[in-house]
Amino acid sequence: MIKRENIKQAIDAISKREPEIGYSLDEMLGTGKIDIPSQADVSPRGEDLYFFFDKEKVSINKFLYFNEGSVPIEQGLLIKYGEMIKRQELLNRTGSSDYKQFVIEIRKAGLKFMVTHEIDYVLARLRKSQGMPEKAQRNEGLISFLKKVKQETRALEKCDGGNDPAVLYKGIIDEGTPACFMCFPFCMDSLMQVADMNLEFFHVRFLLKCLVRGLEKNLFMCLVEGKVLGLVYLTLKRHMFYKGLEIEFISTLRGKTGNEKEPTTKVPKGVGAFLVAGVWMLWKTGPANFKEIYLNSEIGSRQFYEAVGFQSRGLSGYVLKAPKGQLVKTILIMANNCEDPGKGIIDEIRTIIKRQIKLLRKKARNEKEKSERLAVIDTVKECLKPTSHPEFVETVFSELNKCGEKIPESRELINFASEDGSGGK
Repeated sequence: MIKRENIKQAIDAISKREPEIGYSLDEMLGTGKIDIPSQADVSPRGEDLYFFFDKEKVSINKFLYFNEGSVPIEQGLLIKYGEMIKRQELLNRTGSSDYKQFVIEIRKAGLKFMVTHEIDYVLARLRKSQGMPEKAQRNEGLISFLKKVKQETRALEKCDGGNDPAVLYKGIIDEGTPACFMCFPFCMDSLMQVADMNLEFFHVRFLLKCLVRGLEKNLFMCLVEGKVLGLVYLTLKRHMFYKGLEIEFISTLRGKTGNEKEPTTKVPKGVGAFLVAGVWMLWKTGPANFKEIYLNSEIGSRQFYEAVGFQSRGLSGYVLKAPKGQLVKTILIMANNCEDPGKGIIDEIRTIIKRQIKLLRKKARNEKEKSERLAVIDTVKECLKPTSHPEFVETVFSELNKCGEKIPESRELINFASEDGSGGK
């Protein structure tokens, strides 16, 4: 449960950067306009963390609260303060009003207010370190860049892959929704979207820290129709002669942090697998010789990681060596959307296809195995579509010729290739 002293601590932190805002927030806390829930309102299991700002419930991500202290409370306060200013401005307008549009404007104003505050916080620190010669040139560039970000008004563009260098791979999520795996673009809209998301690891201050420390190239995201649906942060794991690519943080959109009156966006399925597929493609195409993809998994996420092919190592460690399930199909679609994925990727995927077809030789003994079998058949059909690379089609037919009599669905797959797919090109 969030206590009044926690909110006071967050207000004090804001006051050090913006005394006027801090004074107003402190006054609101003193008069009860900013308040905490009563004991009767708190869930017995303590699942929800929130406070009230002018009678509006402000949800706080529990993970961020326990790992980042007052940061998520500071950002929640700033968003609501920005909304309050915009609401007063709109109330002072004359003429007809569009309530729905006002709600959108108010929310965007709050998000931009918070992001601008965080950028100003970074700018102040960069200016303080301008006296250090080794940092002066880089800091000057960052200051100029962040000033431009503050002035931006354009929305994050919908990308079709095109010639955008930030887009690394294109694929599909959910029931055929096009998606892009790309480097995280530092712009006002992308930062505002992150501010509006309820992600376990990612928040605006963390992203800006990555930028300042020169780690922005470690951040990647899933973009769908101009909307950020998930983020992943990669690091290098080194120990003696070991070198692995570590998924340090990965999170997908699960809801909004703000106004509960605003409906939660329906999140397409498959974003997590899409992000892991993008990391797998980076692993296989990158210049560094990484042994494996590694991650530390929380208990709640283990079922997902095991379903896509991660294997347990130690108490919480997981490594990915052989993709399976939804991840295989997602990787395949990404590769098929590359004009030339490269011989290394082609060979790796051909090996995976052979492994998938080999699985079809085994009889499904329960509902779980039947479901997994259907997923394998779906993946093999993806290999046989006209958009698939010829090497993948050839691999499927070669394997079916070898062991087709042991696979009940072999005739179905051949017919699919003839009627709807590649035709055995």
